Amino acid sequence: MSQDVDIDITLQHMARETEEDQARGVAAKLGLPYINLTGYPVAPDVLKIIPEKKAQQFYVIAYLRAGNKVRIATNEPTSPDVQKFLQAQAVESKVEFILSVCSASSMEYGLTLYEKLFPPQAKEDKVEVTQEKETNFEAEIKTFQDLKEKISTVSTTELLDIIFAGAIKNDSTDIHLEPQEVNFRVRYRIDGVLQDVAELPMAAYHQVVSRIKFFSKLKLDVTKPQDGRFSVTVLAAEVDIRVSSLPTAYGEAIVMRLLPKDKQFVDMQKLGFNKGAMEVIKDAVSKPQGMIINTGPTGSGKTTTLYAILQFLNQPGKKIITFENPIEYRIKGIEQIQVNDENKVGFLDALRAALRQDPDIMMIGEVRDPESANIALQAAMTGHLVLTTLHTNNAPSSLARLTEMGIEPYLLAGSINLIIAQRLVRTIHQACGGKGCDICHKTGYKGRAAIVEVLAPTKEIESLIMKKAPLREFEETAHRLGMKTMYEDGMEKVAAGITTKEEVLRVTKE
Repeated sequence: MSQDVDIDITLQHMARETEEDQARGVAAKLGLPYINLTGYPVAPDVLKIIPEKKAQQFYVIAYLRAGNKVRIATNEPTSPDVQKFLQAQAVESKVEFILSVCSASSMEYGLTLYEKLFPPQAKEDKVEVTQEKETNFEAEIKTFQDLKEKISTVSTTELLDIIFAGAIKNDSTDIHLEPQEVNFRVRYRIDGVLQDVAELPMAAYHQVVSRIKFFSKLKLDVTKPQDGRFSVTVLAAEVDIRVSSLPTAYGEAIVMRLLPKDKQFVDMQKLGFNKGAMEVIKDAVSKPQGMIINTGPTGSGKTTTLYAILQFLNQPGKKIITFENPIEYRIKGIEQIQVNDENKVGFLDALRAALRQDPDIMMIGEVRDPESANIALQAAMTGHLVLTTLHTNNAPSSLARLTEMGIEPYLLAGSINLIIAQRLVRTIHQACGGKGCDICHKTGYKGRAAIVEVLAPTKEIESLIMKKAPLREFEETAHRLGMKTMYEDGMEKVAAGITTKEEVLRVTKE
């Protein structure tokens, strides 16, 4: 029996040697380095450059880092999917990947390192609120006033849980923790407007901020702008939390964006746009090429509109690639790439590479500079439908903004299908007739609706582009040709009892 065992071990050893020899041969043929991961001392911070699920999906392991260069092992070096993933991951991680070849057995060993270096309890960047606490929260927090009273009496250890529970229950999009001279303020952004929740002692602030920074993997001993994220499960909702910290005179101000994981994307038909605008949008997105620009300030609903259009366009036979910073929601069937504004070169390289992937439709989160604008416009002229955003006041000003960037008029005149400008107005709380109640936090408003203007360039508009006309000419011509402004659209919603004139003026006054 012992001799049989020895023979088996010898045969296994020989088979492994043969496998490694084959991996060396593949590496030599491709002109790539060879690596055997078995027993290789991989540092935890290097391994986590590639998320575990992605490592398992694409068979790639980060095993060595020197400065900005990271060596990646794979047993599938010629796979297009591997190459495409690494290209996108390099942009997200802001590093340069150097590919090495390993054997399949070596890769299997590498994948076990995640479990060894990151035990299950340490892998989840997640806050769990117990069922008992959830039950208590549901029973004790019926109104906004209940929340204000509760948040001022809970222990420090429960404070963050109650802040999250209150935000989720009140449909908040953001939580603001703002240090002041003697205390700190908690505010929620509800329906686009910040609402005061509580003012609490600074002793509690320091503990809350330390806990947030720990969960979001921010450096505890560094007071400089930082960004991180984690997730929380409370009141039967699983929510991604995107964290931003900013040093102020009295401490770090923390803003947390709440992104529900089960968010249902708005159907394009239910965006609430007026009938005329919707017909123009449908016509523009049905074209096989050209650019669609959505413009407005942060919080004006641009992302919701673009995601609704992408969902409408996401049909079998279409290849869609997006470039986003950050990727807020995952869309099944669409290839989404995380980009970083600080790494402009990496973004431009990824954009050029994506064009070689033969997409039908592309979404570029925002056009901010002439380089990205030129690439996007050229793509729009060569068989691609391109969706993007700009920060301008209205639809006509987008054309003036692009010419100010130095974009050649012929590119603009021949490639733009549509410009959408929009704002979000709070809608009257119908249950109390806008008088204000506990449910609407005494504001008289509950929920939001979009007001919109759409501009589909005509020959007359294109002639203005070619001669680089001033903004006033664009605005006057667009209005004369029948473009309904956001203010006009808003006043129609006032007449229909949906919102108030004060709301329309609040979001449209420049």
